[in-house]
Amino acid sequence: MFSRSTGMAAAMLVAGLLAGDGWAAVDGVQPSTSSALFYVNTTSWADIHYKVNNGGQINLRMAVQNGRNEYSVGNLVRGDTIDYNFTYWDISCNCARDTTLTRYTHGGTSTTPDSGTPDSGTPDSGTTPDSGTPPSLGPIVPLYNSSTALEPALTENTTKALITRVGGRVRDRHARESQYQAYDHYLALYFTNRTFWVEVVDEVAKGGNQITVNLHTVYPFDGPDFRAFFRGINTVAEYWHNARFTKVNDYLHTSTVTYNAKEGRAIRVGDRMEIEIGVFLKQPVEGRWNYYSDVWLYMVGSTGMVPFETQGSLRDSFPLPEAGWSGGRGTLNYPFSDEPGSRFKQMVLNMAPVNAQPFVEGRRVHHTNFRDGTHSESGNPVFSEQVNKLGPNYIEVSCIACHVSNGRALPPAVNTSLTKSVVKVGRVSGTTVTPDPALGSKLQPRSTSGTPEADVRITQWTTTSGTYADGTSYQLRKPSYGFSNVVPTNFSVRITPQLIGMGLLEALPESTIAALADPDDANKDGISGRMQTVIDPVTKQTRLGRFGWKGSASSVRHQVADAFNGDMGVTSSLFKTLDCGSSQQGCSGSSTELSDQDLDKIERYISLLGVPARRDLNDTQALRGETLFQSAGCAKCHTTTMTTSAFHPKAELRSQKIYAYTDLLLHDMGTGLADNLPDGIASGSEWRTPPLWSVGLTPAVSGGEAYLHDGRARTLEEAILWHGGEGQAAQQSFVKMSSSDRAALIRFLKSI
Repeated sequence: MFSRSTGMAAAMLVAGLLAGDGWAAVDGVQPSTSSALFYVNTTSWADIHYKVNNGGQINLRMAVQNGRNEYSVGNLVRGDTIDYNFTYWDISCNCARDTTLTRYTHGGTSTTPDSGTPDSGTPDSGTTPDSGTPPSLGPIVPLYNSSTALEPALTENTTKALITRVGGRVRDRHARESQYQAYDHYLALYFTNRTFWVEVVDEVAKGGNQITVNLHTVYPFDGPDFRAFFRGINTVAEYWHNARFTKVNDYLHTSTVTYNAKEGRAIRVGDRMEIEIGVFLKQPVEGRWNYYSDVWLYMVGSTGMVPFETQGSLRDSFPLPEAGWSGGRGTLNYPFSDEPGSRFKQMVLNMAPVNAQPFVEGRRVHHTNFRDGTHSESGNPVFSEQVNKLGPNYIEVSCIACHVSNGRALPPAVNTSLTKSVVKVGRVSGTTVTPDPALGSKLQPRSTSGTPEADVRITQWTTTSGTYADGTSYQLRKPSYGFSNVVPTNFSVRITPQLIGMGLLEALPESTIAALADPDDANKDGISGRMQTVIDPVTKQTRLGRFGWKGSASSVRHQVADAFNGDMGVTSSLFKTLDCGSSQQGCSGSSTELSDQDLDKIERYISLLGVPARRDLNDTQALRGETLFQSAGCAKCHTTTMTTSAFHPKAELRSQKIYAYTDLLLHDMGTGLADNLPDGIASGSEWRTPPLWSVGLTPAVSGGEAYLHDGRARTLEEAILWHGGEGQAAQQSFVKMSSSDRAALIRFLKSI
């Protein structure tokens, strides 16, 4: 059910609906002399959407009183009309329901209006997602269900063999050669002819005596090498089994192994079979032609590659304990090549064959300057299809310019333009939010020609002091902002977040998130997270808001297309018009600049960025910190683990147990973190719980530390200390800890 409470009121509601007792009236209105009390007979959440005398739409969360949701409209006189409907959580079906739009006449009766009745999931007449007013939303429609078309599975169980398929890319050097720092990075022309996929046909699992490895390529290979069973005696690149693939045709090579040379015997179930390929592209070919490949650990007798660590002086490969599989089977192997800044740039370990090439082509889009088509890394040609698509107003020229190394951005120096943050703007009147007439919905501080629409900078940091219970002092800082040209009345500064794992978060079932929500704090634990709801820009259906600091995007595709539009001024089929205020000039019209094919590629790239494994699995301090994380109440919002849906179209993301440390819900974090711009149903003080996986890698990836929505927190300690509202109890638990306990909790956070 939606609420975490299993209270009697919910059971009474279901029983009443079935038995016809006094609870049978699900919703309605009770008039009095000068007011009307609207109600929904449920103790789960309920929203009312109404207009008085055909005025502006008002959308509010109702309050649980007298064992039901209630909301009163006052100052009514005879003849006043209220057009209303409710959205509420129905525990009998574990789903949201949208009631029929009804007209109440004060001193009269309630009827269904002649017009304006909304279809499920469609905004009321006159209210669109772009207007700034939270639309009257129907039931949340899942992104994926049992009828979703699925991409091919990664594994297959036949009568003769277990079959595993995995995609990969070429590498500069071997995985364990830390002296070169050249395994995780991307070579020039990485997106051209340089991906492949491997098929492991394991007959040993079915009582046979051989394993066949088939190599499929997108470009002709010339005599590729097959290596298996890691050795590492003389160099860190040695394997016990070394052979040439047998050519079937230019795009298919095969090799069979029956002998475990490491153990000097036949292969048997349970053997640790590490695999590497020596890549030789058929010449002539543009650029370099010889490479190494990814390395995978295949456990004989099982399906799928497993994330691995190394053990012993020879650094042999062993399966990583599942407690370290932060991103499920897509979790990255432990790194060995000493490239800490590249940890967030890797494809998932369980990459599907169908996605290896689109992933690298999507990466090219991600790294392309949309003004001149240049790539952010040398040695790559101009992407001519993307030239002159930037602007006219924009924040940055490319995705990677904001998402440096795909990690968190750092705040700029004082009195420097914010170009790695999105500054959302608007005007608020009551419950209505409209775009700023001079700016639109985002402040874009750069222009391809003429004077930019406005600029925003951090003018100063205000510092305050506090004291832990043991007497140790701490300091917190908060930014102040200055605007030039246009000063928005309402704004929200949101710094660039990390990108890893977004596909897995998209794959979480809506029912899983709903089960964590408790908007009325029915269990009285002080936590009242609620689901953000947004309109799908393609289907116009109501979706769960998953991405963005306030959950304003429903899917990776939605988030990416919105960023192209508002951050770079590049239109797509999802958002064909630019972000403009009503008084702005030169940015009108409709177009589709980014093709659906390129949008699909970058969506796949972002969705399939691998999550690094949890570290320090046996560290006693980190393990003690994990216990403290739970006892302090942090996990009430930063939910440790969930399992993704079996219905996501991408095979890599289906049915994965992940450790994201988020519930994807909106929580009131108190006045200290509040801004003055509502976003959908989120108030200024409500923020979506950010995932914590790999937060400890921030210094290496980003070159420094910055946490929370505006990057104000310079350390994880500061981030915790800023928690107010629903996070206040956990913050106070941290304040009251001893210094050793605080250090243990931080050590745990840095390990995940």
